[in-house]
Amino acid sequence: MAPSTSLSAIKAFLPASGSILLVRPNEAGVTKEDIVAVQSIFKPDHDVSIQLDSLLDSKTYTSDVIVYGAFGANPAIDYEVTQRVMKPGSLVVILDSSTNASLSVDLLINGFVEPKTVSDTITTARLTSHSLGAATTVIPAAAPKVWKLAGEDDDLDDLIDPDELLTEEDKTAPDKKTYTCGPKSEKKKACKNCSCGFAEELAGAPPPAVKSACGSCYLGDAFRCASCPYLGMPAFKPGESVKLAL
Repeated sequence: MAPSTSLSAIKAFLPASGSILLVRPNEAGVTKEDIVAVQSIFKPDHDVSIQLDSLLDSKTYTSDVIVYGAFGANPAIDYEVTQRVMKPGSLVVILDSSTNASLSVDLLINGFVEPKTVSDTITTARLTSHSLGAATTVIPAAAPKVWKLAGEDDDLDDLIDPDELLTEEDKTAPDKKTYTCGPKSEKKKACKNCSCGFAEELAGAPPPAVKSACGSCYLGDAFRCASCPYLGMPAFKPGESVKLAL
């Protein structure tokens, strides 16, 4: 049987009045004198009743507090039965010095709230304020409004007309007379001092070889000089003959 000092310590966590259910294990040798001694600790402030562990599931109780371990440690507490037979919000008190360290976690995992290890031998918790299996209607939150452009329904004068971005010069077709050499020129012939290779192309000769000033032209634009003739072209293998599209 649990020491009277531990039972007396429980009173600090109990309501000032109400009913208490003491659950005793089936194998505990409890005498009438033991029962009277335990009841005297809580009376006359509380109405005390006692039930065997194996008969706990036989009915529903309206006790404010349920106590395990008052007559010796309960070997196995059925948390589901406790939740089913006790009224919502009841206080659960467990006296057990051997597994006291892990009781708070066990109670939390099994659906109890506010688990507390109040001493080396006492752990408390509460049943939830709703009964086991209770259901409620979940009201979904209002759907968010679809975003829209500022002023979409108001004045659209602030929006830019893309046609206004073009100048009259942009709309004018290029004059072929401005090209004096190359295939785009009006006469489609090379100028007197042609250096773009079009004169050789018309003559059927290969274009003049382009000489690299830095030797890094083949690596790509990141390694080319500002005046490199290969600017804009993809990288190529060293020594590879590259034909410039002029």
